[in-house]
Amino acid sequence: MTIAMFVLVLLVAVGLGLYSRVGAGSSTSDFMVGGRSFGSIVIFIMVVGEVYSIGTIIGFPGGVYADGVMYSVWFMGYILLGYPIGYFLLPLLWKAGRKYDAVNLPDILRGHFNSRTLELTAAVLGVVFMVPWAQLQLTGLEVALSGLGLGLSPLVTVLIGVGISLVFVLLSGIRAPAYVSFLKDFALVFVIVLVAVFVLSKGPNVATIVAEADLGSSHSTIPAGPPMINTISTLLFQTLGFYMFPFVVQAVVSGKSPVGIRRSQIAMPLYMLMYPFLLLTSFFAISAAPGLSGADTNLAFIEVARQLLPDWLLGLVAGGAALCAIVVLAASALVIGTLVSRNIVPHVSEARQKPLTQAVIFVYLAISIVLTLAAPSIMGTLINTSYYGITQFIVPVALMIFPARVRPSVIALGLAVGSVASIGFYVSGATFSGVNIGVPALAANLLVILIGRFVAPAPKALRSIALRGGTSSPDTRTTSKKVRSS
Repeated sequence: MTIAMFVLVLLVAVGLGLYSRVGAGSSTSDFMVGGRSFGSIVIFIMVVGEVYSIGTIIGFPGGVYADGVMYSVWFMGYILLGYPIGYFLLPLLWKAGRKYDAVNLPDILRGHFNSRTLELTAAVLGVVFMVPWAQLQLTGLEVALSGLGLGLSPLVTVLIGVGISLVFVLLSGIRAPAYVSFLKDFALVFVIVLVAVFVLSKGPNVATIVAEADLGSSHSTIPAGPPMINTISTLLFQTLGFYMFPFVVQAVVSGKSPVGIRRSQIAMPLYMLMYPFLLLTSFFAISAAPGLSGADTNLAFIEVARQLLPDWLLGLVAGGAALCAIVVLAASALVIGTLVSRNIVPHVSEARQKPLTQAVIFVYLAISIVLTLAAPSIMGTLINTSYYGITQFIVPVALMIFPARVRPSVIALGLAVGSVASIGFYVSGATFSGVNIGVPALAANLLVILIGRFVAPAPKALRSIALRGGTSSPDTRTTSKKVRSS
């Protein structure tokens, strides 16, 4: 019965993916950004659908199980703090995207700063830091389905995830992940609340369940010193990078109006209502599934579901977990394909970008199978660097809003220095007294900007995208093509 329900959920998802082709055009714009026609509801679902991934039901409960309340403060804190930033920032990115006929952040940076160098640097770094993020989805899918006891081998699990993701993005580009996100988000919230309801049935009230978890001080408080410094610095750092992920920007420029973008941000905090239920299940897992350690803590939510739910509902949990991974993997693959075909490979005409994107997606997803099966530990290590690198993009975005006399080549150098520094700090094991290593990497990025500003300033600063009328840079695709070929 578990397998039957799991298959049913996936079949419904595939059906929605097929339905997304209805009314879809065949143009490159429609494939990459849905013809820029998505309203506030679709944008809301897309952004949420691509932010709340498999880590929501794997990583969050596992982190609370292992580290207690400190983990939940970080996890929920940076998301909540990110929403107000998105309310003001995303409509501006939409405005810049429409002005420069952009489908992603490197397009926007090229148009605003009139720089092929900056575009190429941003695109290459975007791919570098998106690959491990996408791999996280397959790794999480394998952990979830294995823990649920479906009896699927790692190869079969990965093939399911990659196969459905490939069908989605090749069918209708960004529309398929957008449509399937409706089902995925419903399944995600429903499963989390459902398991929490079963947990509540095992105790008279929440206080009793928490008390039975026998939480020590390490779980119920945030220790002073480096742990607290790390939690707060990570929370603030990732708040800055929350909306810098390429799939978020690509979803935003798919919207048809800035009003719809802003409305979607107003509703975003509603998703946080599921976290008290998830937190309750995480605490219950401490007493219900004692002894989990290391990577096995990621099975905290799964173990509770297996203990409490009947088989057919367990199949629904499996289907919801699979969709969490598949939707984000599909969106990430589309972003990687777009970055390569549109921003990295030179002199690609508009007509050739769509087939080249599809080819890159196919090649990447094929490679991802090998990466997941042959080097899971390496990919697990690289995943930790995604936020370190992606958050570096806040610097050029900030310079679009608060312009300074900084040359585009200096901005590109800052991005590169910050990204390389973050990887170097991580590999070397640097601790910085508990400060998140992304913070000194971002400081290195800013230092390059400051040196460039005073040593070799640009002749003048461009206008802010926040001002009426946009920037003084050319705003046509023809001009962008000239920059691309220079």
